[in-house]
Amino acid sequence: MIKRGDQVVVISGKDSGKKGKVIEVVQKEERTLVVVEGVNIVVKHKKARNAKQKSTREKRPAAIDISNVMILCKCGKATRIGHKVDEKGNKSRVCTKCGEILDKKFVKVKEKAKEAEEVKEDEKKDEPKKLVRREVKHVAESKIKKPQATGGAKTTHRQIGGA
Repeated sequence: MIKRGDQVVVISGKDSGKKGKVIEVVQKEERTLVVVEGVNIVVKHKKARNAKQKSTREKRPAAIDISNVMILCKCGKATRIGHKVDEKGNKSRVCTKCGEILDKKFVKVKEKAKEAEEVKEDEKKDEPKKLVRREVKHVAESKIKKPQATGGAKTTHRQIGGA
């Protein structure tokens, strides 16, 4: 299945051979359409709504059927999409010609995992780090003011509040 953001090549129609990025995938009742950058350009006429506005001709890409495009692999060839499940159970899209993974998110996750493994290996090679114990330098003082002792009779909390 082709997704938004994929590089595709048009294989049939008036724009066959053109390459572009998928802007939008539109699901209709019985068919799926794709809007590709720079392919199937149509002119949309915008009429002026009042005397101050001008009428314009806007050029924009229109939708084409998904069967008229093929995904473009990193190897530079138009290819079909295969699916592969890795050992963790993640399903990814794969080029049927060269076996390259087409999912961007999946590729990024794999790259990060490889980098993390390399960092762990580097840490294992280095000497083990010693634990450093921090000492508390400052002890917070209480902001509650304590009653100061006066020279007179001592009063307790019960004497002040009750009879």
